[in-house]
Amino acid sequence: MRLAELVLRGASVEHRPGDVTVNGFLFDMAGVFEDFVTVALRDALTGSGGHCVLQTTHHLDERHAIRMVPDLVWYADDGTPLAVADAKYKAGKPKGFPDADLYQMLAYCTALNLPEGHLVYAKGNAPHAAHRVRHAHITIHQHALELDQSPAGLLAEMEALAQRLAAVAPVRRVTVSRTRHP
Repeated sequence: MRLAELVLRGASVEHRPGDVTVNGFLFDMAGVFEDFVTVALRDALTGSGGHCVLQTTHHLDERHAIRMVPDLVWYADDGTPLAVADAKYKAGKPKGFPDADLYQMLAYCTALNLPEGHLVYAKGNAPHAAHRVRHAHITIHQHALELDQSPAGLLAEMEALAQRLAAVAPVRRVTVSRTRHP
């Protein structure tokens, strides 16, 4: 109740010497960012046909041993995947696997048979870029959202991203049959 009172008054907890113990609280900003991006994209794609599913399970391999859970997959009415997006809220590139996000999105695109995938970062964590994967006919886009703006501006950015996904959705990757040559 006291925490609710602080929130309603617009106050905060202060650390001062004395006999009063205060328990703090934390927000999982990565979770908040992921939820915002996926819900805003889903809402922006609503008028484009099909439907979006958040955190749906797919598998990379045919035996379903390697599980994948993209943040958002947009499907056509017949269940065909049209687009995939993953939100990333990070302080910077990890030292051990600096391109892990790109590899993850490549796996999503491969398993879903999509020509493009979209990584959505908070601005400053990754440059806006498009990476065409050699021999795979897959392009991975890195989008950087500017979080230091009005809610209307941020939603407008999400709408523009949704329009980009919708514009590419009809362009499906053709599966190339591989034949052996002696």
